[in-house]
Amino acid sequence: MYTEREINLITLCALEGISYNYIHELCSELNKDKPDYKKPDAVLIKSHSDGVYNKLKAQYNDPAFREEVLKKLDKKGITCVTLFSDNYPKLLKETDDPPLVLYCKGRTELLKTKCFAVVGSRKCPLKTVADTKKISGELAQVFTVVSGIAEGADAAAVEGALKTGNVICVLAYGFDYIYPTMNAQLLKSVERKGLVITEYPPDTPPKVYRFPARNRIIAGLSLGTLVVSAAKKSGALITADLAVDNNREVFAFPYYRETEAGEGCNSLIKQGAHLTENILDILKEFGLDLSLPKEEELQGDELALYNLLCEEGDLYMPVIAGKLKKQVNQILPVISRLELKGKVIRLGGNAFSAIK
Repeated sequence: MYTEREINLITLCALEGISYNYIHELCSELNKDKPDYKKPDAVLIKSHSDGVYNKLKAQYNDPAFREEVLKKLDKKGITCVTLFSDNYPKLLKETDDPPLVLYCKGRTELLKTKCFAVVGSRKCPLKTVADTKKISGELAQVFTVVSGIAEGADAAAVEGALKTGNVICVLAYGFDYIYPTMNAQLLKSVERKGLVITEYPPDTPPKVYRFPARNRIIAGLSLGTLVVSAAKKSGALITADLAVDNNREVFAFPYYRETEAGEGCNSLIKQGAHLTENILDILKEFGLDLSLPKEEELQGDELALYNLLCEEGDLYMPVIAGKLKKQVNQILPVISRLELKGKVIRLGGNAFSAIK
């Protein structure tokens, strides 16, 4: 059940045509122990001309409209956490522009856990994708991993953390939409095992300008932000800047010079971000320790293939088979097992690389 204050805020955010600034003005009054409900009426009146305000005012004060808003959200499996809710994230509330309502699908209890953001670019090198999945999975044993759902780095971060369920996806649109559609199944998996949130009502479509605004939530939820890939101009850098503005720690993967996908990361490191090669570089900044399960030792064909890739670098399937004196059909299951164990990554074009 929602409190009266929560319902007031949910209703306000559901009204079409009222500006975000005016909702914030209403908020300051509704947040008081004894709100003066005539003041919200006054704000609704001055927010629009040509009689539109009369409709807004009527809807805001109409119990049937309020009930219908909540009913529609419930039918869609959406739970609302508002700025007045007990389980609203403390770190997010401390930011300059906290969202008034978080529309949620999944485990809302994750909002009260220690969060850590992992973000990067869509054009993320395949080796970095593998490294991101690995470090995200490790982080999810200590933190709740927060990211977007875009292809590339964000999707890799989500996939890495999904096994534990300690993952929050932040959308830049309402739940009636899915973007990108290629990650629809991944998003459904997060709804089942973790948590998906957005500040936008369900019928809000994805627009370019909403993604930078969304990044303030990713940064605001999190104690720290790891940027795994970023060109000179990247949304991930916006998230990093927002983390700095909120006095949070920023971490970045280092890259070889002139690697376009890492120019932004190297720039962050020059500006004081923590150079991050593994999970320990992050945990030591928070005074934390992590005892990971001992990795299963490779043996036989798996060990031989892995050592070959470590020694000689990226190789194509026929070359691997020839050097190991095996048929390609004998090598395929070995590579598949190494991929599942996170020891080998497929580079495309039937080439493979070791993950050290």
